[in-house]
Formats: sequence, C-alpha cells, structure tokens
Amino acid sequence: MTGPRRRTVLQGTAAVGLGAAAVTGLAGTPARAADRAVRTDPYEQSVRDARMEWSSPPEDWQDAPCLGDGVLRVQVRGGAAPNLVAFEVRDTPDAWDAPARGLVLRLAGTPTAHAWHLDLWHAELTATITTTRGRVRFTALVPHGRGLLIVRLTTEGAESDASWQPLPAPRAGRPFPYREETAGPDRILIAGADTGAVRRALAAPERLRDEHVRWWHDHYRRGYLSVADRTVQRFYWTQIYLSAAALLQDAPVTGFGHPLLGTTDHTALDPATAHRPRTASHSHLYGGLPGIGSKGGRAPDPITAWGLPAVEAAYRRGMDEELLRERLRPALLKAVGFYTHFLVAEPDGRLHLPATHSPHYADVPDATHTLALLRWALSALIDSTRRLGESGAERWHDLAARIAPYPTGPDGVLIGRGTPLARSHPYASHLLWLHPLREGLPGERAELARRSYARWASLRDHWHSSSYVTAAGLAAAAGEAGEARSHLAHFLSGLGDGGLYRPEGGETGDETAVSVPLAAGQAVLDLLVDSWGGTLRVFPATPREWPDATVAGLRVAGAFLVDAARTDGRTDWIRVRSEAGEPLLLDHGMEGPIEVLDEDGRPRPWQPGGPRAARIPLGRGETVVLTRRGRRPATGPRPVTDTATPRAGVVS
Repeated sequence: MTGPRRRTVLQGTAAVGLGAAAVTGLAGTPARAADRAVRTDPYEQSVRDARMEWSSPPEDWQDAPCLGDGVLRVQVRGGAAPNLVAFEVRDTPDAWDAPARGLVLRLAGTPTAHAWHLDLWHAELTATITTTRGRVRFTALVPHGRGLLIVRLTTEGAESDASWQPLPAPRAGRPFPYREETAGPDRILIAGADTGAVRRALAAPERLRDEHVRWWHDHYRRGYLSVADRTVQRFYWTQIYLSAAALLQDAPVTGFGHPLLGTTDHTALDPATAHRPRTASHSHLYGGLPGIGSKGGRAPDPITAWGLPAVEAAYRRGMDEELLRERLRPALLKAVGFYTHFLVAEPDGRLHLPATHSPHYADVPDATHTLALLRWALSALIDSTRRLGESGAERWHDLAARIAPYPTGPDGVLIGRGTPLARSHPYASHLLWLHPLREGLPGERAELARRSYARWASLRDHWHSSSYVTAAGLAAAAGEAGEARSHLAHFLSGLGDGGLYRPEGGETGDETAVSVPLAAGQAVLDLLVDSWGGTLRVFPATPREWPDATVAGLRVAGAFLVDAARTDGRTDWIRVRSEAGEPLLLDHGMEGPIEVLDEDGRPRPWQPGGPRAARIPLGRGETVVLTRRGRRPATGPRPVTDTATPRAGVVS
C-alpha cells in the first residue's frame, strides 16, 4: 500500500486521501503573503495544518486524494504502469471501487520521484513528478458547483511529450469529454460531461479558480474546532472537506443522514434539507414486518428508510416550520400508523411487538431496536402536533404511554424480550435509544445506559472499524469520555489501512463509504457540544487529554449557534446566538459564580437551571456570553497548542 501509513495517521496527517498542504495554487500565491495570512487567520492556520503528502502515487482508492464538488468526484492515483497517473471520475452514487471513467496522464519517462500535496484550504491537488526524461508539475481542482475538472500542467525537458488519453478498460465507462489548450508555459486541461461548459471554462479558468477558492474559504468558516490532540483536529478538518468534495448530492437520504453537516452549520450541503428523502413502499419493507422477521428477507423499517431521524435533526437545528409541516409530520404519521397495526395488547396492559428482526442479530419479540424507533417517532409526532397546533395529541400520548418498555437484564438493555446480548455484535442496534436517538437519561436510566454500553463494548470479537465509531458515540452519550476518546483513537489508527471509506466487513456502497468518517467527525463534536432533552451542553464529555479546546459556529437543536473555549480543563467562556427564539437551558459546566452578558458586555437576566446550568430568555437574533464572574476573556476562534502530536513527515 502506497498511501498514508498507520504511523502517519497517528502522528497527525488526516484521513485517507483527505488532507491539506500549504502549496501554490493554480494561479500561484506569494509565500510570504500566505505565511502572514496563516498567522492571522485561525481558520486558515487550522485547515492548512491538516495537510497530507505523498512521496509515491497511491495505488488503491482507499488511499487516493479526492477532489469534488458534490456533483463530480475525482480520485487521483497511480495507473496501470509506473508512467501513468489516473484521474478516475464518478458522478453517480456508485460504490467507490466500482468501474470509473476519466483520464490518464501518460508521462514520457519513468518516474524517479513523486511529491504530491492536497491543499484543503484551496481544495487543490498539486504534484511534482521527476522522471528519467524531465519533470512534470500539475495542479488539479474541481471548481465547486461546475461539474468540471481543471488541470494545469507544466513540463520540463522531454516531458513536453506527456499526453492525456481516456481511462482504459476495465475501469472505463462512458467517455469523459475533455479539451486541452496552451496558456504560456502551461497546458490547461478541462474535462466534464457538459461539452459546452468545458468550452466556456477554457476561456476563463482563473475566474473559475477564484470563485472556487472563495467558496471553500466560506465553507470552512461554517464551523470551527481546535483541540489539544492534533490527530483528532486534523481528522475533523478532513471531514469538513469530505462533506463537500466526496458526498454526492444525489445520494439517497436514509437512516440518520450526516449530522456533522448540520452541527457545523453546513445545512446547504445536508441532504436531509437540500433534497427529499428516498420514499419507500410497504412492499419494499415486507421483510421488516413485525411478526415475519427475517423470513421475508431483511429490509429497512419505514422510519430509517424514509430518513426521518435525519429530517427531524435538520428541523431542530433550523426550526424551519415548513420542513416540519410539509415533510416531517406527514411522514411520521405514516410511519407510526404502519406500526400500530402490529402492536399487540398483552395481559400486562402494555402494547408489545411480535417477533421482529433486530438488525444483524436475531428475530425477537419486543425488539429493542424497533421499540426505540417507534418511541422516537411518537415523541417527534407529539412535539410536531403541539408546535403546529394540530389535533390528535391525546392519541399519540396514550400510545406512547402504553408501549412496552425495553426488555432489561443484569447487563442492561436486551436485544429483545428473552434475548440478552450473548455474542459480539458490531452494530449495537439494540442501543439505538442511547445513541443517536438520545432518549433522556435521568437517574436510574443513566446507570442503565452505562451498563448497556459496557456489556456491548466488552464483546469485540466481531467489531470492525465502524464499530469503533459507534462505540465513541455511545461512550460519549453514556458519559464515558475517556473510552470515547480511546475508540476514536483506534478508528483513526486504522485509516492508513483502508478504514476510511470502507469499514472492514462492511458494505462498499457510497452511503456507507461516506457515512462512517462523517459519523466519526460527529463523535468528536459530541464530546465538545451536545444537545438533547431540551438542554444545550458545552464540553459535556471532553477527555482530560484535551485540556484546551475551542469551538465556533456549531449549530445545535433549537437553532442555536455556539462558540466556546476551555483552558487547562476549565471553561473560559460560552457564546450562544439564537436564530429562532427558542427557550435556552444551558449546561455550562462552569464552577463558581458566572456572569451572563449581551454582546456589548451588559448584564442579561437569567435563572439557575440546575447544578452548573442556566435558563436564559433569548429572542430571535439575540446573543449572550457566559463567563466566570470578573473575567473578560477574548472571544473568538483560536488554535490551541498541540500537547501530544508531533508533525509527521512526508508519506512514503
């Protein structure tokens, strides 16, 4: 394998094929001016720090740098022979390792040295290849929103004979049109499915590049994170890059979507808000019918098949009533109505589910996985009914009160009635209620959560890389910050071995490939900012190994935007802006007296909301700042000092 090695990921380069380098762009940037900008701009400083470098061309798609714009996805790697560089293009949500079309750069000589850099800040790949006949330099980018690939090529010596040709079989699909022209000492290639767009782009490549750079700089400013563990910080920024470069816009919205996109205020990219979820007929769901279990084949339930948790999360982060009225509530009514036909009243007075397949485990009555989804759907339906002033809330309240509780035992929640977790289960579907559904965990429920998580985490024989991402989210929800960090570290340590795009033992489809790393990025944020049960929590489960941390522009339920910083394990300040005027209950975690101020430093009214918590009335568009009494720290994004991670060298 020629991509990023495990040692490199552990030492601080970011995710497979997704990093950044402070390199010259298509038009070129004076080094001293760039250095000054990096020193003064925390966003640029942090994004550039996540660079990735290759000293030999990556051979596998898991290791290859990726360029893209949500329409077009291009991976660049070594070709079938040493003198070939393949630009593999996909513009449909096929599996990442499916046949691709694209182009090949054929070098005139045999390569003797490679230096490749992926610059996240400008979303450009720059490479210098020295050969037996000269040298080739190229800079490649996919201008955002254009569906085009632009490559500027400069050659020295006999490498002026380097040429482009279509990607040969067996990887080739339909042709990928391209044109190349000479511009001074450079050759500019532009490729894309729309030949008219290709022709127009050749007239103004620099303008397209400038628009592209501005878009990406704005993209990175929609959420900020810096922590003392530089490996984690670099991984976070690669996921912000991945969300725009590799997640295709026409990918289906199912399950829980990509919460990282909403939490970091990238709502325009979130498929749950930008596109309608894939709909599903009952015939499609036949294999998931309660009472039939897996006998009819395994298929998703209507709640996850229609992507309702993703839509509900998108609604709560923006409080968009149209989304609630037109999309979420009608789908919730159908999903809940689907399950009510199968509920059976038993002598205990509760409504029970007949045998239903608990994903990847067994057919069981009162499957915890399905009960959790139904409870969640009822809660969301009750809330939507109240908010929209609709009738029928009494019926849903009664149904929610009568649903059977989760079956439990000495080790916590069971797979289903009479079926404890007896073997390693890589997906933890029976713990869906804990994460990501986040049912309230007061008192005894918190202890039940810890026992349930501990039992699942004690059986790891069949875990794969995505299991550790799930474990990080579960540990954060259960309040086990140290274990959450440990699970993340294990996942990150495997990225150099192909763990980013395709979990071991997992499926190879586009949705799985993109979801796993984004979920890991979300797990990082869950340790720093969290919101469930009507309470916003800042630094709720931050590991002691991250004594310093800064976040900015993070979007949470209630349409709140959150900035905060901590130093030496203590919260310095928190700033919350309300976009919808929702009630704010803030678990700030500060010890001792606090002050609540407006943006001009004037006191704001508030009330205690519990230990280290405050209830603060906020109108639409208003902002408050919390500090320890008598402190006036500077607020705003700031990179924190790396306390543990040396910078890796060039990947070999």
